[in-house]
Amino acid sequence: MWNRIKTLIVKELQILLRDRKTRIIIIVPPIMQLVVFSFASTLEVKNISMGVYNRDSGEASRQLVRRFEFSPSFIKLTSLDNPRSLKQFLDAQKGVMVLSIPDDFSRKLAAGEPVKVQLLFDGRRSNVAQIVNGYANRILASFRADTGQAAELQPLLVRNWYNPNLDYMYFTLPCLIGILCMVMGITIPALSVAREREFGTFDQILVSPLSSTEILIGKTVPSLLIGLVQATGMILAAVWCFRLPFTGSGGLLYLSIVIFITSVTGIGLFISALCKTQQQAILGAFAFAVPAVMISGYATPVENMPQWLQYLSLLDPLRYFLVIIRGIFLKAMPFSVALENLLPLVALTVVSLLFAGWFFKKKLD
Repeated sequence: MWNRIKTLIVKELQILLRDRKTRIIIIVPPIMQLVVFSFASTLEVKNISMGVYNRDSGEASRQLVRRFEFSPSFIKLTSLDNPRSLKQFLDAQKGVMVLSIPDDFSRKLAAGEPVKVQLLFDGRRSNVAQIVNGYANRILASFRADTGQAAELQPLLVRNWYNPNLDYMYFTLPCLIGILCMVMGITIPALSVAREREFGTFDQILVSPLSSTEILIGKTVPSLLIGLVQATGMILAAVWCFRLPFTGSGGLLYLSIVIFITSVTGIGLFISALCKTQQQAILGAFAFAVPAVMISGYATPVENMPQWLQYLSLLDPLRYFLVIIRGIFLKAMPFSVALENLLPLVALTVVSLLFAGWFFKKKLD
């Protein structure tokens, strides 16, 4: 039995690695995608353009405008002359926000009277508008405190656990490693059986002494080995090139990677069993991967989704793996805590492999 499985594994690896172009495609693109996506998929909002409609000629209003001008988040301030220009500024998407200062701003501030400014946002970019609103309100709160208008405000010491400088790469890079592992872990086995069918060699496997379990193991192990190599390359790039801190256990991380890649490999084999051509296999892998990323909690928290989508995300292996890899990288997640997400991942692995094995058995019968 083991000799037959070993022969099938060697045959699969030879098919994947004998061609130089295929070897390059397997190794290079994940590293390149990690580099490109880590900069492209930033969750920060920077280099903000805003408009300023200042109807006050006092020193206080100029100080407030300078607060925004010298903020690292705002790079371009456009002076607006009349209320009509406010609408034109936002309609033309020349900026995300407009700051409107009333004509009695300095007088009321000097007299100690309550004074307000107006913030107008482009609601077409709702997420960006909410983040910029937070930036602007922090600047306004700092200005009120410095001018003595908010004496009740006490300075607080803010500490950000696990990410002291709020570097978005601390969140993005571990997630990208998981996403790229999933994409490759699904695509490689999904193309495996479809390629054999197109070349006419799948029928030879069906008439061979191999059982459905042996075929399943022989198809799973090569994808797992390649996935481990790709994951190792991306982890080394994240730690050495991007200086991402690694605080947890390497053994726990690789155990999680093995379980995760095995689960998505089972899904890839299940897809390949349904498809007759490589084109269908690619479309099937794409049809699974995109929704899996969207409901995994990478782009938006799972808690913010509708209830039915939260239930659906329980079937997504990526949801559990992202929690594990972020925890191991950033906060040295212990095994007892990781187990809460490893157990569902193991269950999904068993289910996906059972479904794939069942389809292979149907082909053998």
